[in-house]
Amino acid sequence: MTGAGSPQEAAVSRGAARTVRWPLAAVAVAMLIGLAVADNQSDPQGALAVLPSRQATSAAPGPDADGGVWYCSEGTSLPGEFADHSVIVANPTSEAVAAAVSVFPETELGSASPSAEPVVVLLDVPARSESSLRLAEVVASRYTAALVEVDSGLAVVEQRVQGPTGVDVAPCATRSSAVWHFAAGSTRRDARLVFTVFNPFPDRAVVRFAFSTDEGNREPQALRGVLVPARSLVVVDATDMVPRFESVATTVESLAGRVVAGRLQLFDGSEGLEGLTAGPGVPEARMQWLFPAGPADEGIAEHLFLYNPTDQEASVGVALRADGWSPEEGQPPFEVLVPPRQRVALAFAEVGEYPLPAAPFAYSAEALHPSQGGFWLGVLVYNGVPIAAERVAAAAASSSPAGVATAAGTSVVAAQHLVAGNRADGAESVLVVVNPSSDSIALISVSAIADGQITPVARLHPREVAPRGRVAVPVNRLVDPAGSAYALLVESTQPVAVSRSLLASSGTGLATGAAVSVDPVLLDPSDF
Repeated sequence: MTGAGSPQEAAVSRGAARTVRWPLAAVAVAMLIGLAVADNQSDPQGALAVLPSRQATSAAPGPDADGGVWYCSEGTSLPGEFADHSVIVANPTSEAVAAAVSVFPETELGSASPSAEPVVVLLDVPARSESSLRLAEVVASRYTAALVEVDSGLAVVEQRVQGPTGVDVAPCATRSSAVWHFAAGSTRRDARLVFTVFNPFPDRAVVRFAFSTDEGNREPQALRGVLVPARSLVVVDATDMVPRFESVATTVESLAGRVVAGRLQLFDGSEGLEGLTAGPGVPEARMQWLFPAGPADEGIAEHLFLYNPTDQEASVGVALRADGWSPEEGQPPFEVLVPPRQRVALAFAEVGEYPLPAAPFAYSAEALHPSQGGFWLGVLVYNGVPIAAERVAAAAASSSPAGVATAAGTSVVAAQHLVAGNRADGAESVLVVVNPSSDSIALISVSAIADGQITPVARLHPREVAPRGRVAVPVNRLVDPAGSAYALLVESTQPVAVSRSLLASSGTGLATGAAVSVDPVLLDPSDF
């Protein structure tokens, strides 16, 4: 491990990383150019005018883009910390890709200037391969963030965090925003809730935090105007600011400048729940959400959190589609009202130890849960009031696997998806594909990308997904890549939603999240 600003050679999985000391002016110019390109791609008048990237944090820049910018801000990089931080770059193309990874150390809360300049690492990603970088090998800091600039619009960047209480893998954000929402969270005795605010831009930002609890809204004085200096990462431990609440929803709003906000949630096992989740927030409240993964594993409890950050009540319908669903057997949507600036939770199984809101903000939806098999969820707002929604899967520390997995829903579908950061290390990797169409069958194929090869998974080539149906496949049982890490390419004859779940074979380890969509389109409300 070396300190900030030290040149080094860092070995990474199937790729070479080079730390370089660029002149500060050159670094600033390069970052300004890259971030300007990213902002242009987010412009509704730009290349993705059909679906601006500001509407989908899980959307890759696209095949027509010359490059992409990714923001990975949730992790730690000191020995003994709880979320060791790595970034993974997957390259599905036939040409090598270059990635410039700028690693930012934490800047102390209240500081007027960044603690140090970021260290830039050049990461080579061979064709049809993955490369990864552990940020602790670059910068020694309690928390770290990475700005990843790649010279391909098809390369995908994800982050992996791992610690004593679990593991999580999620796509990095592809945009900044003036507001970020987090529907789930807890600051109870066994929990630690940490928010990261990343500002890689040349102008300072100021943000405020608002928390929704059973006792109403909380805006601590110290968090009403948090300064985030230019080119810095600032971290807020909400456990200290809003202590001992079973359930907390959060909005991070920018009063000046642009930021990327993320969350780290840890449960230490002392009250029956042990796990770790990490990832960016929801940058825009929406009126439709889809959640592909609903566990079929005994002992894993499923929860849905709906957060209304507006000043109007939201009327919401939640449709559950069980595996093998047919229109004749379908149940009407579960209807719920979400009060202004409040959150509600639906529990689909009365197992697990995940903390829920108190009445009247919690509902039992166990009657909708199928007795066998998994399910997917569709969320639709009836009265035009946008909400944020997150799914939480939890298994008690005594279960196997144990852990907590939190994932935001998706509002887009696509005919092509990429999933990075899979490992052939014994963990169960389950790929879930949902076809939300009400009348068309989707044919999907899945290929593994590793060590310069794209290898179709024969037993999934092609696979049929019925209208409004779901397919869940344990891909690690079907994939045998030469190396220890691989990416997955999912292709479909029509737009579908894709997610990936990771389950440890034993002990603590539970993660889930949406795949990265290529050229996405918005969900059709009629599909619900």
